[in-house]
Amino acid sequence: MDEVIVIPNEETNSLKECFERLKKGCETLSEECNYSEDYSKFNPPATEEQIKEYEREFKFPLPEAYREFLKFSNGARIMGEDIYGLDMIGLDDPFVPDGYLAISQLESTSERMAISENDGEIYLCWDLKPSSWSFDREIKSLLNECEDIIDEHNREIEKEERRKAGITPEQEYEMILERIKAAKKKIAEKRKVNYKQR
Repeated sequence: MDEVIVIPNEETNSLKECFERLKKGCETLSEECNYSEDYSKFNPPATEEQIKEYEREFKFPLPEAYREFLKFSNGARIMGEDIYGLDMIGLDDPFVPDGYLAISQLESTSERMAISENDGEIYLCWDLKPSSWSFDREIKSLLNECEDIIDEHNREIEKEERRKAGITPEQEYEMILERIKAAKKKIAEKRKVNYKQR
């Protein structure tokens, strides 16, 4: 059985960068990987005033990461998950317990992200059972999934091109070994930089 080499995705320095990469990745899924345009869609951003108006009406601040997302996209469909805009927060949902306002819905499941009306924090609800969660974690998980799909698609294209070019499996194996060496070197250099910064 061939060994599977996992090269970590690039680190994300800020939530905004994460949102931008995710949007770009979703566009790539549609344009290059033959995913339906309905699979991912981003809305225009909410304004700071719209968000503040919502917060005044409901008498609690929205969680910061979710707030930042609304300023990037006032609701979105990301790889089959609907993340609600201001007009959809708290929609009547049989999978969200009393005292929680749904802010997402994962297609064909009972999984929901929701804001507690008690403490204003985000929880992940599975079959009406809430557990502490973070919006950042959800977005980064979607980003990793999106970029993994794109990476796999690109590897398949490269493999097909190598077959057309007449590259043998042995030559391909040598190329993979070179990539592994390069990846290990990059990781070692990064660790060295991080160690020096301590």
